[in-house]
Amino acid sequence: MIRLFVVPSLITLLFLYLFFKLVPLADLKKALETLSFSSALLSFLLYSLSQIFRSLRWKILIDGLSLRDVFLINSANIFLNNLLPARTGELSWFYYASRLGVKLRVSLWSFAVGRFYDLVAMVVSFFLLELLVFGGIRYLLLLVLVGVLSVALWELKALLPERGKFKELKGFLEREFGFSKRVALLFLSTASFLTKGMCAFALVVPLVKIEPSTFILSFIGGELTTVLPVHGFMGYGTYEAGFTIASKLTEMSTHEALKVGFLVHTFLLVSSTLWGVPSIWLLHTFSRKSP
Repeated sequence: MIRLFVVPSLITLLFLYLFFKLVPLADLKKALETLSFSSALLSFLLYSLSQIFRSLRWKILIDGLSLRDVFLINSANIFLNNLLPARTGELSWFYYASRLGVKLRVSLWSFAVGRFYDLVAMVVSFFLLELLVFGGIRYLLLLVLVGVLSVALWELKALLPERGKFKELKGFLEREFGFSKRVALLFLSTASFLTKGMCAFALVVPLVKIEPSTFILSFIGGELTTVLPVHGFMGYGTYEAGFTIASKLTEMSTHEALKVGFLVHTFLLVSSTLWGVPSIWLLHTFSRKSP
């Protein structure tokens, strides 16, 4: 277990060294002093709304649980996934779902479907914001195309072989996911990602001058690193790297991208902790009370 922390810790230490070499401490302190309580509160409320949308999505995927249960599992999963190395925090999803009576087979397939829609939501959000900022028929057509494909891709389940786990997955998809459910999953996943992006943007706006289209591209770059098999301790280093690399497609400087990415990442970690810690306590409390 100790070995799992070695690589993430090294990544984070290297990042912190480079970060404070490129971003003066006084510059970071000035940005934090500019942040008002009202901006931080608004960002946290938007983050919470994002998690409610996400929990509604999980409620569709696992119908046997209440909204309260899926919100607690979701919050605990995000917090532990941020904290534990090598994606081991993902196991908390199956652990807590099992404690609340969900069969492993159901939680496994539901989790895979949810992750698929997380990726689709990032793409849809990008084209939607580009359409709102720049307009143009090409963005509208691309947005419609992505939406149609994300819903229609389900029909590819017919290509799954009728054996083993593939047969099990095919049966699960055919039983559980009609057209209306797929549309609802796409809407809720996109709403969750957009409100999370708004949470981060509301935090950043008072600190730096940045266009929404520029920010969303960098934000997507940072969020994509959360699916990496290996990341820095609590994501520090890898998240900022994704954020900064994506910013190279914009006019944002490396110095500015690192600072913004670090502030956004830290705020998201704090927010996930504020929901995650009490959620873990409540999950253990409820499971002890259940018969």
